[in-house]
Amino acid sequence: MSTNRRIACIRLPSPPTGAPRPGPEAQVVLAGALLRAAPRVTPVRGHPRALWADAGGMERRGGDAAVARALLDAAAEAGFPDAKVGIAGSCIAAAAATRERGTHSRVVPPGADARYLRRRSLALVPMPADLRETLELLGLKTCGDLAALSPADVELRFGPAGVAAWRLARAEDGRWPFPPADPGAVAAEAEFEPPIAGAEPLRFVLPGLIASVCAQLGRRQRIPARLRLVLRAETAEGVVDDAREVRPARPTAEERVLADLCRRAVEERQPAGPVAGVRLELAEDGVPRADQLDAFQAPAPDPGALHAALLPVFARWGEGALSGAVRHGAHLPAEHAAWDARGSAGIAPFTRAHPPAPEPQEEGPELGRGVLSLCLRRLPEPRPVRVREGAGRRPLGVDFQAASTDALGGEPGSFPPRLWKTIAEGPERVSGAWWAGGTAREYWRIESPDGWLGLLYRDAADGGWYLEGWYD
Repeated sequence: MSTNRRIACIRLPSPPTGAPRPGPEAQVVLAGALLRAAPRVTPVRGHPRALWADAGGMERRGGDAAVARALLDAAAEAGFPDAKVGIAGSCIAAAAATRERGTHSRVVPPGADARYLRRRSLALVPMPADLRETLELLGLKTCGDLAALSPADVELRFGPAGVAAWRLARAEDGRWPFPPADPGAVAAEAEFEPPIAGAEPLRFVLPGLIASVCAQLGRRQRIPARLRLVLRAETAEGVVDDAREVRPARPTAEERVLADLCRRAVEERQPAGPVAGVRLELAEDGVPRADQLDAFQAPAPDPGALHAALLPVFARWGEGALSGAVRHGAHLPAEHAAWDARGSAGIAPFTRAHPPAPEPQEEGPELGRGVLSLCLRRLPEPRPVRVREGAGRRPLGVDFQAASTDALGGEPGSFPPRLWKTIAEGPERVSGAWWAGGTAREYWRIESPDGWLGLLYRDAADGGWYLEGWYD
């Protein structure tokens, strides 16, 4: 057993008679808060009001006393100001330290667990009820009384259960709630009992996980470049690990940005079952850096600051708030190009974006400068309109009376609710897509007397006229 192990026990007070016990959500909130003080948190099996926290390797964070204060502060922040914390080298001593009166925290110095337990009540040692009754009849009241017996006598008189209790009374506790930590690994994790249903409560835990990982990396002068979020889901086949990648646009320790990315990673897909634990581990790290001033090139936008600035926009408008145009090349205007929602992932290209170099000034008259290409503004859906046709089915007038003319890109009143004479150019015939039912249309560009430009088509399938959109 390693002598460097340090474990903290966080015990919540018993609720008043009749008061409800803390629900699963309150326990998740508490676990998330405790993660800011310790990288691993797990419930004490069979004790719904107690948790274990890994307190090992905290010398650079002020040692056991600082960790105990941080755990108490975290519990108070989560709504449990009366919690008690005990830190020791063994589970039995840490749990006993939470029973101290007059103080909310007690640290048992390293190597002093057995001495600390010597005067503690034997009631702290878990053992079968019949064995406890027998020891009481023999007058054994403290852990020291049991520990003073010879192991041969204990095994002869009380059997294996007696030996197990004797070992615990001597702080020889083989229990350890955490798996061995991978040397050099940077990770934080929490377990839940009972498992939480759905991914929504995880939003209370993610900030604590991120803060713990960033704090571990910060002591190495590093920041996260890529993280792995692992959800431990309980399924009919057992507990399975569901890993998801979290990659910021640039290595960053901005907790708001990482929290947003972790939340999106959780929402990618529902877990296969109730979540029994969550782990955030470092997959790749980087170093903090800032763009250097370049005398010959303007600096690119800071993706961390850009991401933080866009968070309210993403929250309101979703992933489509940052989109890119994708050209498909089809002949139909509706299929020629589309918007591709990029979301948070679309921020990465900004790290390489620089303002374009100014175009060289050419001598001579600036003919054609300042003229922009017309842009087709498509309606969400083509709008049926009535058209007066002339020779060759040329549209001579369009009746917008059935449509709201205010939404067509012109000033209110530009299109009187009556038959509107047009100047038409066309047709441009487009057909194809036989594999999808076929399309055959005649497109016309129309112009109003005051210069408004629209795109009209006649569908050969039903003979109707539709307004596709307008140009500006």
